[in-house]
Amino acid sequence: MSSDSEDESSEASTVFSMFEEKAFTRQYTVLKTLSQHSTTEVRLCFHRLTGATVAVKALAKRKRWWEPTVSEVEIMKLLSHPNIVSLLQVIETEQNIYLVMEVVQGKQLLNRVQEGGCLKEDEARSIFVQLLSAIGYCHGEGVVHRDLKPDNVIIDEHGNVKIIDFGLGARFMPGQKLERLCGAFQFIPPEIFLGIPYDGPKVDIWALGVLLYYMVTGFVPFVGSTLSEIRKKVLQGRYEIPYHLSKDLRSMIGLLLATTARQRPTAQDLLNHPWLQQGEKTVTFHSNRDTGFPDPDIMQAMKNIGFHVQDIRESLKHRKFDETMATYYLLRVEACQDDDSYVPTKLMNPGRSPFPSRDSGTFSLPLRRRASEPCLKVLVSFPEQHHLRQIGGTDAPVPPKKTPTMGRGRAMTAPCICLLRNTMMDLEDSSFCTSSQAEKASSDPEKRETSTSPPLNPRGWRKWKKRIGACFQTLCCCVLPPKRRPRTVHPQK
Repeated sequence: MSSDSEDESSEASTVFSMFEEKAFTRQYTVLKTLSQHSTTEVRLCFHRLTGATVAVKALAKRKRWWEPTVSEVEIMKLLSHPNIVSLLQVIETEQNIYLVMEVVQGKQLLNRVQEGGCLKEDEARSIFVQLLSAIGYCHGEGVVHRDLKPDNVIIDEHGNVKIIDFGLGARFMPGQKLERLCGAFQFIPPEIFLGIPYDGPKVDIWALGVLLYYMVTGFVPFVGSTLSEIRKKVLQGRYEIPYHLSKDLRSMIGLLLATTARQRPTAQDLLNHPWLQQGEKTVTFHSNRDTGFPDPDIMQAMKNIGFHVQDIRESLKHRKFDETMATYYLLRVEACQDDDSYVPTKLMNPGRSPFPSRDSGTFSLPLRRRASEPCLKVLVSFPEQHHLRQIGGTDAPVPPKKTPTMGRGRAMTAPCICLLRNTMMDLEDSSFCTSSQAEKASSDPEKRETSTSPPLNPRGWRKWKKRIGACFQTLCCCVLPPKRRPRTVHPQK
């Protein structure tokens, strides 16, 4: 017993230390834990360079003998579909692999059904069409999920569906049989209960049938108090279909839950089913991979913060899933969610490296954007000149004219990128007079007409040097220390 507890504690300490590696903390900051298992953990983090929130799944390389041999990383790199969670970056170290993915907003299908008891056919059809589109795309790419259940389906407030967690996924070739037994007991088909080699896509089709039944009824078709009881009902194909469901829906469920795998249709076979033709959404198996040219505004923004244009193009073209690719796609999401409001920003210099260190306080910002944080439009175009005007006796910057931006209202924080401030002196302020002196001179017309710059006396020259020094401190990222007078050594007589 003591040895088992020691093993569990060692596993817990290993998981706890997953997100403390320097290769990860230099780019991301952990916010909270989303889920945790023996060798995997998912945490909500934010990208320190852009300030966008991401979901990071850490995988320990030391896997057990019963875990899948096919890497989840390879599957996630291969897939790109609007109804599948997107992979942004892969960080690999000697001990762990970090999968940086988009944050999926919404509720699990499990909670969505439990709130209302069940879903109406129109809502269930809209969700099922998106699930079928994603699964059909996966099968076309030679990937099976093998763990479809309400916990792994996320639905946002607009009804958009995302499939997550490909931890039990596998690659297959046409006609190849799989042998690993996996999946939730109430969602696995008869061939897995029998322990025989099975067709991977037909397993996902069966799970889609169980999901559809669960959405329109509120409970799974095969229930039992023990595993043997569930197994018996699955092998016999015994389940009840409520009569209030439409005829086409009952037909769809019957096709998906065929006990013989050969009799189950493929995702392509279901395209012309009458029940799917009644909805507004259509089934498509196309990828959402961006094949066009990179956005020039985002390219300019990344160039301004230290990235090279050629590196950006190479990373996007070859899908390297590195920090360059992640930064581009996070900024693109930021641009799509940016609004038309402008907030005057104070720009600072983060240093030479585009990614701050762990102990740096420059980017330790909350998720919501503050007035001192620049948005994407500031990254694209540097301010050429700061015009000053008198407000309450002090000089305040006049915000530039609004420029329209693409996209709808913001949902995430704007990039917390700090840039060099381009400061210019006002030529009319060459006399370095105070604001009160300026107001006094402007109120007297005779003095205003005959006023000239005062001579450069010693006191005024000291102010001149201080003003120049302040400008250089603003323009430069660092100020060299003052030169010290060389020490002379006189030889002893």
